[in-house]
Amino acid sequence: MKGVEVQAGATLGRRFTVLRTAPHDVPGVDRWVAQDARRAVEVNLDVVTSLAPGAVRRAAVRAAQVRDARFARVIASGRETLDGERITYVVTERPRGVSLAALAGERIVPATVVASIVGESARALQVAASQGIHHGYLRPSCITVTDAGRVIVAGLDADGELATQASLGRGRTEAADAGALGRIMLTLITGMDSSQVTVRDLPADLPPAMADLARAAVAGTGPSTLHQVAEALGPADVARLRGLRHAIGELPEVEHEEPEPVAAMTVDLGTLAAAEREAAAARSAGLTDPSVLAALSQGQLSSEALEQRARAPRERAAGERRSRDPRAQYATPSQAAQFSPRTRRAVERTQDEPLGLDTFEDMNLEQNAGEDRSIWQAMLEFAQRHLPENAPLDTAVEWSRERARRSGPLNSGPLLVGLVLTGLVIIGLVAFESLVTPVEPGTEVSVDPVPAYPDFTYSPEPLPSPSPAEE
Repeated sequence: MKGVEVQAGATLGRRFTVLRTAPHDVPGVDRWVAQDARRAVEVNLDVVTSLAPGAVRRAAVRAAQVRDARFARVIASGRETLDGERITYVVTERPRGVSLAALAGERIVPATVVASIVGESARALQVAASQGIHHGYLRPSCITVTDAGRVIVAGLDADGELATQASLGRGRTEAADAGALGRIMLTLITGMDSSQVTVRDLPADLPPAMADLARAAVAGTGPSTLHQVAEALGPADVARLRGLRHAIGELPEVEHEEPEPVAAMTVDLGTLAAAEREAAAARSAGLTDPSVLAALSQGQLSSEALEQRARAPRERAAGERRSRDPRAQYATPSQAAQFSPRTRRAVERTQDEPLGLDTFEDMNLEQNAGEDRSIWQAMLEFAQRHLPENAPLDTAVEWSRERARRSGPLNSGPLLVGLVLTGLVIIGLVAFESLVTPVEPGTEVSVDPVPAYPDFTYSPEPLPSPSPAEE
């Protein structure tokens, strides 16, 4: 966000405390290292300054849905108001290990190690591609090999969105990711820029499948799918990857040619006189340092001195801003380590393990990722199409659209209704059971005795005499 500067010590999302800046090679992002108060670990906090921060945030939400431990986990994303301006930020896991940026162009890496790293990256990207998600801007700096021998790919989908907004990259497709892996492989095995590698520069001891893949990458004809990369390079050798950090010093260094000194330029007297007149005019207008005019008049002005004098005012202004702002200081370790040693040790043991359950922030982000229309909004838009130029109806439609774009908490209405209905059913069952079962099992219930009537009755003795009418 232009005009908004995050300072060290600020807290975003009531959870992430900004510690210090960190280098990042993607335009449109200011990267900071922050302290996660919930997990007591350092994370990457990216403040999005690109043209469309919302698109970058949505890409991060899509990447968070890919559940694979070989991707740097997206922890949270959100919006925060600082100095009256809204900023968008994305928080991701900070991988610990050897970044390929420290090897590319500096060391020549053995083919077996390169095959393990690039092949494992291809298999991880295959998982994301099966869900329709691609990286879009693969480069050595976004691939890290941990000390446990695990390959981690950072920036899934989000880096591709940033590269697209900055007119970089070659699109977010599987073919683009596969081609980028091929170029990374060429850089690692030769120590050269991939665009300058020829077939003669390839090592002679490459396995046949890897050699074919490298020749296709040199010619620009492949690879076109991630399956080709994974199949040609084979499974990862975890044992070799575990010892990569300790083996860096033994890898052959790449010899860099020293640039040839530039010959001094000869300036004629006419050009020098014109420059002197312009410098005098600038000095009278207060636009230049008086020492520049003096050096120019003596013919002693060099490009290095001019650059140094141009940097001096900017450095003084930056120093004054830092001295005026008390927050522009790095947080101390005592402020970062706010938890007990037991908690820190537990986090260190489990920091590389993926979480089995979604956090509340992840569920909320997935719920608010899209702008689904509600039934009420659909009804209003239907009525608006049939009743145009209706001011109250137009206002209601705009309100419903604004409400759909605004993030909200989880909808608790259906949950409460379900809980109430469940409680009523349970109460009814208990009451019915109480009616059909004695209150205390085992107690005897008094029942009126049934009279003991004889099975039949006897006729009186002697038998009655017949009536006179029957005689």
